[in-house]
Amino acid sequence: MSHQRSKGELRVVKRDGSIEPFMTSKILSCIFSGLEATGEASELTAAMARGLGEAVTEYLHSISKGSTIPSRQLVDLVDLVLSQTGHCEAAMAIRHHANLRDRRRKVMMVATPRPTDGRFVQKRWDKSLIVQHLKRQHQLDAPTSRMMASRVEQLVFNCGLRVVTAGLVREMVRSELLAWGLMPGALVVKRVRHERTNSKGKVKDHTDPANPARGAGE
Repeated sequence: MSHQRSKGELRVVKRDGSIEPFMTSKILSCIFSGLEATGEASELTAAMARGLGEAVTEYLHSISKGSTIPSRQLVDLVDLVLSQTGHCEAAMAIRHHANLRDRRRKVMMVATPRPTDGRFVQKRWDKSLIVQHLKRQHQLDAPTSRMMASRVEQLVFNCGLRVVTAGLVREMVRSELLAWGLMPGALVVKRVRHERTNSKGKVKDHTDPANPARGAGE
């Protein structure tokens, strides 16, 4: 899975304290999400969208001087650029989505059974645990792990529940890995029996004279 990396050594500090290389593609994705939410994406050319993303990227490099920048500041900067270029509704949509996601993270609980007595213990939702699991157990790189964890998080939030079991979260992770072909056994090869044909191009009858039920039904 490819990710576009911007020039320089700019890095982003995530909420969990981890540090990752800055990706211009993530800024573009954020901008498009806001534009799509307000129906503006269809009215913008790709060049204009790239221009907005490049404006954010160049500004980040000018103020960071090769250091790190908090991920929250990226959202604020995208908000500012969209607002100042006449896309206030898109900026509001991005801000609303970020605030809604934060509220959901604060109220979502994950229930895990205790090994001793089987009683469930609830802990607050933590997406970084999924990221760590994907890195450790499936050897995915940091950007891919975070992308997959975000997809699982959205699935959990879409359930509309306040409490989910750790088992449900694990199955959602497995489903996403399977869907993206990132899990052993994800690719199922269907074996197709090649039927022999006679000289006239007609399919020969494979029925077993000793057992008429065999043949086409195998």
